Amino acid sequence: MNFKIKNIFAIFFMGALLGACSLEEDPTFPSPDVLFSDVEGANTVLNGCYASVADFNYWGADFHHLTDLGSGLYTTGKDANLKDIAALNPYSSQNYVENVWKGCYRTIERCNDFISGLNNSDLEGAEVEDMLGQAYFLRAFTYFNLVRLYGKAPLRTEPASSETINASLSSAEKIYEQIIADANVAKQKLKESGSDGRPTTNAASMLLAKVYMTLAGYQTASETGYWQNAYDEAIAVYGQYSLVDDYRSLWFEETSNFTSESIFEISGNVENTLRHLQLFTASNGNLGRSVWGRIKPNIELYDQHAAAYTDDPRIAATFQTEWLKYNAAGKATVIKTYPTFKKRNNKDKSYPFLAKYFIKNSEALNYNTNMNLVAYRYSDLLLMLAEIENELNGPDNAYQYVNEVLDRARNSADEVSEQPADWTGLTQDQFRSAIMAEYNFELLGEGHDWFNVRRRGYDYFKVNVIDAHNNTATYDFSKSRDVEYPDNDRTMLFPIPATEITSNPAVSAADQNKGY
Repeated sequence: MNFKIKNIFAIFFMGALLGACSLEEDPTFPSPDVLFSDVEGANTVLNGCYASVADFNYWGADFHHLTDLGSGLYTTGKDANLKDIAALNPYSSQNYVENVWKGCYRTIERCNDFISGLNNSDLEGAEVEDMLGQAYFLRAFTYFNLVRLYGKAPLRTEPASSETINASLSSAEKIYEQIIADANVAKQKLKESGSDGRPTTNAASMLLAKVYMTLAGYQTASETGYWQNAYDEAIAVYGQYSLVDDYRSLWFEETSNFTSESIFEISGNVENTLRHLQLFTASNGNLGRSVWGRIKPNIELYDQHAAAYTDDPRIAATFQTEWLKYNAAGKATVIKTYPTFKKRNNKDKSYPFLAKYFIKNSEALNYNTNMNLVAYRYSDLLLMLAEIENELNGPDNAYQYVNEVLDRARNSADEVSEQPADWTGLTQDQFRSAIMAEYNFELLGEGHDWFNVRRRGYDYFKVNVIDAHNNTATYDFSKSRDVEYPDNDRTMLFPIPATEITSNPAVSAADQNKGY
């Protein structure tokens, strides 16, 4: 999935196709006949699809701004966002709300153009089929993000034209039908295995399992067949990957990319860097003072993890509680955060940072990195299987999956820890509560938080996020850095972006999501 600057012309070409005004003008870029005349040209266009996924407005940065700050699990170092998105109070013209919507559609349109161009070409063979499968996967992956975040959206599966540029909002049901159809096509066309982070049949199955788990919601296995569908997809991936020996190695640039547990990852490099180190490293946390400190875990997340497993090695790998702050002269001061520092209203100290994406070399002059973002990894699949099996049959056969994750965690320390101990003896309800918490302990900050805390419905979200946050005794909501969350089910979706309502004649203010 790595893409180089030499392929940037494909990005500009695909961008030109997106504007309705350009569709009837003389082309200023290579025509589809030229680009799809050989596999190398087609792959260049496919790289443009991946470049869009990794763009700043999508997974490169704003996806994390939107889903982390809006999840109810994080606060921010950006003061302007403390009272809006970080307080679960986004508005329809907010840049993150707008940018992720646009970033998703940029990716979808590029995938549509690629699928159409390749299908109308004379190219054949296994490599061509795999490329088609990748585009169908990326479209399904992106629509899955869109529908969960916004609830409804225009459903576009063909290249844009002046006649089709404006489309009404489709229901969630229609969008999910398309996601499932695309993911199944991808599963048929993709390669069975690969080592470059690009999706394979296993990534398509994992995507489908997540879709079915979302559709199942908080229904029991007897109420819906979705849990069984999720199991059928997830079990197909089981055993095809392996956990790395040391959890900590997943968060170092030298050992993080294309590991044995990577199922699908978003690639970047120092020339086309992803911005996670900039977003999650404390402001002035490197010698170059080029980082922002935008996204920080709430203190209840630290407390919950420490209360569940006092000596879990993942705690130190997840939470940055000590860091070096540089001044303009290059002098560094040691900063210790919560839980050592418990006073409120201090931007540097009142909250821990996320260690996973905290820059490891504090003497670096910039945030550029070769570290990819892993969207799907095997430990997530194991937790999913544990949750699914518990819903279908109770915990007896579910322990095996989660205990693989816990065993790796215990052994991810210089000296083997006794915690987290293997699970045993839980009721189905106890297991359900524990596995939902385990997603936070294992996967915090990896792009799934907003979705996992909401897919079981508002009652779950209220108790486990809103109430858990508002009832945390350490907070002082009279201080500017601590914000209290509203008890309002509008927090289950983001608003339809204002520009979609004002610029698309097929969408009106009446189409806006509840409460906005």
